[in-house]
Amino acid sequence: MELVPIGIFHSPYKTKDEAPHQGRGSEVVAYIEVFEKYIQGLKDIEEAKYLIILYWAHQAKRDVLVTKTPFSDVPKGVFACRSPNRPNPILLDVAELVDRKGNVLVVKGIDAIDSSPVLDIKPFYAEIDVPKEILFSSVVRKESET
Repeated sequence: MELVPIGIFHSPYKTKDEAPHQGRGSEVVAYIEVFEKYIQGLKDIEEAKYLIILYWAHQAKRDVLVTKTPFSDVPKGVFACRSPNRPNPILLDVAELVDRKGNVLVVKGIDAIDSSPVLDIKPFYAEIDVPKEILFSSVVRKESET
């Protein structure tokens, strides 16, 4: 198996300790520089409001299988939590696409640290990416609130 970075994060977070536990609530702006070779892959990316970003946690420990999370003192297996420390530290952020400037994507809602290699970018579609039971229940709740 061979993974090839398609770009790199430029983030204000320089270390794991500076990054939030989850990027979802972060209003911090970061930049994804897509390498020249892959710029054509950005065609029509502006049609997406949110992007799924898969990236490599290059500062993660790869020999950890059980860890404590920030939310509990009870240790969990790394496959049962969102720890960056795992055998293959491939992480995922759903980021808001703020702007595109050539080969640079301006995004919010990330927890990636600076210089993290970007492995893939996909548009996020609630209709596809959110399980239908959850999507349907949130639609029903919204309708009942009005």
